[in-house]
Amino acid sequence: MSREPQVNNLIYSNAGGSLELRQELAEYLKIARSVQCDADQIIITEGTHQAIDLVSRTLSDIGDEVWIEDPAYWGARNILRINGVNLRSLPVDQEGIIPDLHPKKPPKLIFVTPSHQYPLGSHLSLERRKQLIALARQHNSWIVEDDYDSEFRFSGQPYPSLQGLEPDSPVIYMGTFSKTIYPALRIGYLVVPKQLFSSLRIVASELYRGGHLIDQQTLAEFIREGHYEAHIRRMRLLYGKRHAFLIDLIRRHLGEDFLHEYNTAAGLHLILKLPSSSDDVLIASKALELGIKVRALSQYYTKHYSTRQKGLLLGFACVSEQEILVAFGILLKCLREHGIRTLT
Repeated sequence: MSREPQVNNLIYSNAGGSLELRQELAEYLKIARSVQCDADQIIITEGTHQAIDLVSRTLSDIGDEVWIEDPAYWGARNILRINGVNLRSLPVDQEGIIPDLHPKKPPKLIFVTPSHQYPLGSHLSLERRKQLIALARQHNSWIVEDDYDSEFRFSGQPYPSLQGLEPDSPVIYMGTFSKTIYPALRIGYLVVPKQLFSSLRIVASELYRGGHLIDQQTLAEFIREGHYEAHIRRMRLLYGKRHAFLIDLIRRHLGEDFLHEYNTAAGLHLILKLPSSSDDVLIASKALELGIKVRALSQYYTKHYSTRQKGLLLGFACVSEQEILVAFGILLKCLREHGIRTLT
């Protein structure tokens, strides 16, 4: 980067982000995720939360019906509630979200995590993908595809994006560098249908006063020179080893029944399944007191949802195998203290 940057890189951005980064992203996403797009369909955001806020504010009104998975990422649910939409939570099974094919009130937006459902881990089947796209076309809805960690699949090829399944699909594709690089980078992006780009860009400029163009151009250079793809390959190998190590610990010390049936060879966390009588919120709280941060699965469900499962989300990406071993031992002790039998 130059020691004398151009003035255009030091002022507010109203163009949807750095053109260089948008161009590099368009090429990368075509190859890596089968996303159909050009640079003029990409809007750079400061992460997923801002992207969700932008889409919901621009494309929905207070009281509009918005569908979301259940369980789902609490951050997305909170932003949508703040923006005043009427949330309808739809259950998830091994094929992903179960859509209502004959809704009394059609949704304005449908938020999904099709490649690796968060937090359960299931993959949206081809049949369900086609159903969602057909439903969105029928009711003039928009599907928002959160593709938050699709790069990290440890066996086989990554599942292609929902956005690229059909030409001119009613899908807004959302991605982030928080998982692939680091969260404090604060760079995410939206890939939007061409007819939405202008309105979303203008709203983004008015709401957020875009900037950070030097950071974005640095990232563009990182991608262009091949460092990003090389980084992804290295991290995929590293995270795959940690994933396998943690699964082996669960099998040896707790048994197969504690592995959630939707756990796949992908993602940056595992679900430790607990008996339905367990208080996973209390267990997570006690573990935190002992220095182990896990999240209670039941808290990802809506309060009115009667069949919420009990479990713990175990993140492993930033933890070495030795640290995983120590932390898992402390967690086992915590489970025993709450009446859960272990094998060792």
